[in-house]
Amino acid sequence: MVKYLEFFVENRIATIVLSRPDSYNSFNQKLRKELRSVLMKIEEDPEVLIVLLKGKGKGFSAGADLNEPFPPPISEHLEVEYKPIFEMIIKSRLLFISVVHGSAAGISSALAMVCDFMIMGKDAKISLIFSNIGLVPDGGATWLLERAMGYKKALEVIVEGKHISAEECLKFGLANKIVDEKDLDHEAKKWASSLSKRAPLAFSASKKLLRKVSSIDYVSSFHEEAKLQDKMSISKDFFNARTAFLKKQKPIFEGK
Repeated sequence: MVKYLEFFVENRIATIVLSRPDSYNSFNQKLRKELRSVLMKIEEDPEVLIVLLKGKGKGFSAGADLNEPFPPPISEHLEVEYKPIFEMIIKSRLLFISVVHGSAAGISSALAMVCDFMIMGKDAKISLIFSNIGLVPDGGATWLLERAMGYKKALEVIVEGKHISAEECLKFGLANKIVDEKDLDHEAKKWASSLSKRAPLAFSASKKLLRKVSSIDYVSSFHEEAKLQDKMSISKDFFNARTAFLKKQKPIFEGK
């Protein structure tokens, strides 16, 4: 029985709520295990296209639960307990939207940033406070920050243990949208609903391409696009959308 997560699917949108509000939704072992289980479940559900990931209570998440021991080496803990979660998100056919209010701190900052999209409340922040307790960022946060902000700004944020405001997240491309916090849930659902009506095969393929192209050159990117275009161009979705376009109608996508 799920204890630390709230989870439901409605209209092709899965909503996952981190639900340890008394601990600012910090990640203990049970929460990590439940999240991995839910991610595997929704990946196999053909009815799900979009995932909203959010936190209950005052904020998104405080990161790792420091009340739990971290037996050395901590690298093994990160590789076994956290890495599968992040890999499932980046390799998923689904589009993930992190919905951030309050603060996303510690490793949950990386979790919020690694999602495909992020929508934030105006007063929300990404908190890179690792150095305040003598640690370096984890969860791939350095990779995400360096690519968004560049070396100098990313290092400043990390070394000084700074909070990145919603406005700064938008400026650096870490966030896609900022809304009033009172409208955050409504706007997140509205956006997810709009995305769910887009072409599933095309957005999954586009996600795959963009996750890959930063590590390959231009010609290789051209080649990867061409290979995926082979699959897209013989899909039922493309045939139906092309027909709808010629008839000046709105296409309906089935993911086939």
